[in-house]
Amino acid sequence: MQAATPTTEAVGPGYGHPQVIFFSELDGTELLARLRDGGLAAYLATHGYGVALALYEFTPSLAEAVRVLNQRDVSVVAWLLLPPGEDFWFNLQNYPQAFARYYRFRDWVREHGLRFRAVGLNIAPPGSAIDQLQHGNPRHLARRLLRARDNVLYGAARNAYTDLVSEIRHDGYEVHTYQVPIVADDRRAGSTLAQRVLDIVDIPADVEVLICYSSVPLAALEDDLGGALIASYGPAADGIAVGVVDSAGSRARSIRGLPPLSWEALERDLILAGQFTDTIYVYSLEGCLERGLLPRIAAIDWEVAPRVLAWKRSLVGAVRIALLIGLLLTRLSHTLIAWLGWALFALLLARQLRAALRRHRSL
Repeated sequence: MQAATPTTEAVGPGYGHPQVIFFSELDGTELLARLRDGGLAAYLATHGYGVALALYEFTPSLAEAVRVLNQRDVSVVAWLLLPPGEDFWFNLQNYPQAFARYYRFRDWVREHGLRFRAVGLNIAPPGSAIDQLQHGNPRHLARRLLRARDNVLYGAARNAYTDLVSEIRHDGYEVHTYQVPIVADDRRAGSTLAQRVLDIVDIPADVEVLICYSSVPLAALEDDLGGALIASYGPAADGIAVGVVDSAGSRARSIRGLPPLSWEALERDLILAGQFTDTIYVYSLEGCLERGLLPRIAAIDWEVAPRVLAWKRSLVGAVRIALLIGLLLTRLSHTLIAWLGWALFALLLARQLRAALRRHRSL
């Protein structure tokens, strides 16, 4: 843990011991082997941990792994993803596939008699957009900004995802969404611009999990945001995802290129997230297993007051303020233009009246 110094800033009191849910992308065969041979199922049950299983494929071995977790009463979340070769996660462009994916999951669950606590919908920009943004292509971002207001997919997609959430709830599941934090900024500004630019959508959920990974490939920040995202977005979060603790077998493009956190940074982020929420997701289970971190996580003192470097928190805060101002100006642009027009009209009218008065006095 980072020692307290004059350059650090504390956060507020927490809620106590949160529930920790581990994202896992292990396929059915490997997960089943770990559950049976390594005593993993018993360990998860003993400590009350949950698992969000990436459902790329619906295989018999994965069904058997879920059955083992069910027998141990381990909380299991269905992390719905598209098959390899597609975008994996959901966005404005593929909402019909989201319905098809859920229906396939529901049939698979009924066929094998499985139990899931919740269904997790991973909302993220299309892979092509992420690639362009990661490569810092300003023209691509400018084009997306210019076309955002005409993004005709937004309304249809939001209605469709809202219907899907209702259907999932009707089937007896909680709905968890995994969202990039900018959704909270869009909501705060009463805007949908950021969503339209990134092809994502803010949908109702029982638990909205904001992905606040401290891993960032920036040498100037020592590859670590220092928990600043968690400290900034935590008050608005139902749940928080921390990481990354990657493994060699990861298939998710969303975390490629992100450096793994040290144990000290992960511990800091876990405790920090626990100050704001009682639902914490960790990426990933297999990464923690490979590095032997599960016993360390189990031994965390959740009452410790974590601290965030003031300059990193200020940096994130400044970016959010600039973003909020930009979103507000865009949202109010038509109103501002209208008022500026009326102000110009009033100014011209006043000048004409003064000129008329001067002519009248000179007569």
